Amino acid sequence: MNTKIVSFLTALGFIFNAANAENSARIGYASDYFYRGVQKAEESVQGSIYLEQDISALKASLHACTNQAVEVGNDSYHIGGGLSSSFIDGLFDAYIGINHFEDLPGTSLAEVELGFSFNTLLNPSISFFRDFDESLYTYELGISHDFEIEIFDIGLHASYGNTETSSANDTDYYGAGVSLSRDLSDSASLAGSINYVDADNIDDEFIFGVGLTFNF
Repeated sequence: MNTKIVSFLTALGFIFNAANAENSARIGYASDYFYRGVQKAEESVQGSIYLEQDISALKASLHACTNQAVEVGNDSYHIGGGLSSSFIDGLFDAYIGINHFEDLPGTSLAEVELGFSFNTLLNPSISFFRDFDESLYTYELGISHDFEIEIFDIGLHASYGNTETSSANDTDYYGAGVSLSRDLSDSASLAGSINYVDADNIDDEFIFGVGLTFNF
């Protein structure tokens, strides 16, 4: 199943390139890397690419991310793609897609994702995930708010999630953070962030990050 998903997402990437999609790429550093309440690595170098293309009333997207541990932890890879659309004059968006995760060394995970976001106060969102192999579920709730000051753009966010780690066990995890970003040119921006994470199975932790994003 995982091999088929990777092949599908790779083929979708070629379609996006042919369609001359709007693209962005990011490279950055993080003091720690957590995923759904589990620490995967300590100091890490991160990279990602995101493609987006309008197809009639739908918006297709494809993303690929990697987290490379500097010394302690696993290297992680994530690719995903899906379709989204807006409803009620843009009041809310719906998204459906598939994701593939892999840790090296470690295990892999393939899942389907269904998400809803609302373009109202605090931009609330809810997402549901189902593991293809073990039929385990995850759901996440989030809020966010962005505003501008004279020098920086400021982003605030908070989230709560619950993920099933087995048929008999699950984990709650929480996060909140702030980011500051500044445009360096029409196609490049620099951002820094501080995030707080906590979960049932870890001590609370603050994560510091910095990243450079290019639009092309």
